[in-house]
Amino acid sequence: MRAWLFPLAFIAGGCGCSDSNDAHPSAGGATSTGGVGGGIDSALGGASGASGASSGGGTGGVKPDLDCYHVTVEKSCVDGWCRIPAGCFIMGSPKDEWGRGAYDEDQAKVTLTRSFEIQQHEVTQAQWEALGLTNPSAPSPQAGSPGDCLEQKCPVGNVNWYEAAAYANLLSGQRTPALAPCYHLTECTGVLGEGMACNSVTMSAASPYQCEGYRLPTAAEWEYAARAGTKTAFYSGEITSQPKVAICEFDGNLDKIAWYCFNAGGTTHPVGGKQPNAWGLYDMAGNAYEWTNDVTDGIGHGPGPLVDPDESNGFPSSQVLWRGGSVIDYARSCRSAAHFFTSPRSARGSAGGFRLVRTLPPAPPPDAGADASPPDAAQ
Repeated sequence: MRAWLFPLAFIAGGCGCSDSNDAHPSAGGATSTGGVGGGIDSALGGASGASGASSGGGTGGVKPDLDCYHVTVEKSCVDGWCRIPAGCFIMGSPKDEWGRGAYDEDQAKVTLTRSFEIQQHEVTQAQWEALGLTNPSAPSPQAGSPGDCLEQKCPVGNVNWYEAAAYANLLSGQRTPALAPCYHLTECTGVLGEGMACNSVTMSAASPYQCEGYRLPTAAEWEYAARAGTKTAFYSGEITSQPKVAICEFDGNLDKIAWYCFNAGGTTHPVGGKQPNAWGLYDMAGNAYEWTNDVTDGIGHGPGPLVDPDESNGFPSSQVLWRGGSVIDYARSCRSAAHFFTSPRSARGSAGGFRLVRTLPPAPPPDAGADASPPDAAQ
């Protein structure tokens, strides 16, 4: 029997923690304090489109194909966005990685055929407010619960999945020229920033990888970006084994890169305060939890190989995957492969945030625009 724990108690539902029978610190939900400054029509998006197919499933005893050549990892960041080239990586964790999930971290070869850009850090409260939205972030409601620091450079918190998607649509509309929104949100109630929820979600393209605007990352994109070519538990190195998994202990490699239970004091911190990975990304472990585009069935991705995996599954109301761990989490929950945390789309709470991605247009061939035949020098 699979054990589900609830490390986050959000207003509209809990956050499921899988693969462990050990207790975890509980976290109380935070009431919101904000409203919306306009732009709701843009946030709800345009015409609906088809959703992608699932690529989930267990291994079934099949040995995975782990022969994968990773592209060269080089930092390429401009104005808070980092370019991640298309490529191949091994998703999941080896069976000897301390603290790994027992069911949902089997390794699989994943190929992403489209380059993308990803925010260099989690969406900040300043970036949220810049779109005319009132800040929903809130301090810890009770002892032992995560809280949001209330500075402009701190991650925006207390944001549910629908609101993160609506923010992505708003940001798409801010571009010049505007980008087609990725999400079509219908039958929505409530105010953006105060727990807005919708009865239906579809994408404006056949898969997340094909939509034009900003969106939440797939779980595969998130882990590819977080690892930055590494195969260790953290992008800074291996995890330190501890006597128990459910205990907050110092981890030297994690401490370099993350705000987690041992050093955060239970509250988020301004972004960019720890060491980035080789892509130039900050806070891919710890600080705020980060929403993804994918739901989860708790049994992983199967042995692969997988190409552009899309596990949005038509956006059902079931559990959606968070990645990255948070300020109250143990080291095991901040590993690059960790799949422990899920919530309903309407769930929200302090230290619950997100970062966005955008699929980049295919690069033109090297000779694009060149004459079919060079001019004759004799003429």
